[in-house]
Amino acid sequence: MSKNAALAAMIVCYLVPILYVWCNYNSNTSVSNIICDDNCKHIILTFMILMGIGTLFYEIQRNDTYSIVIISVLLLGIYGLISVKETNTLHYVFAFLAFMSIMFFMVRHCYTTNCDNVLISSLILQIIMMFVIVANMNNDIFYSEVIYILNFAFYYLYLHFIE
Repeated sequence: MSKNAALAAMIVCYLVPILYVWCNYNSNTSVSNIICDDNCKHIILTFMILMGIGTLFYEIQRNDTYSIVIISVLLLGIYGLISVKETNTLHYVFAFLAFMSIMFFMVRHCYTTNCDNVLISSLILQIIMMFVIVANMNNDIFYSEVIYILNFAFYYLYLHFIE
């Protein structure tokens, strides 16, 4: 499977969870409120597993062992977030894994690639959003999480096109 085909598969599979979150948002205070809901979590988990398979194929094509490990930890965090109820402390462990994996991935690629102003700006936005999310964790963080996730998606796609 080529990198482009893997990326296309990832995007198609990721669209289903995005649509579920979009359609089921009704004053939820976090993305976890939606993805952990019993009415949504099974379909979201299924498509995130499919997206994860495409992502691993993609990362294998990139031939970067550190990136593969970071993405694997991110996928583990995502699967844990979806599978464990928000009220369980383990949910926050998975959230930490997912958020920090995203941050490590971005920092690593800013360090190892020809990092331009777009990647640096995206990384700075990610750091700011991480602090906003942590500072407001007991409040409504839905939109902050959405920005964090979308910024990472943008970073990942941009990285694809500059490599």
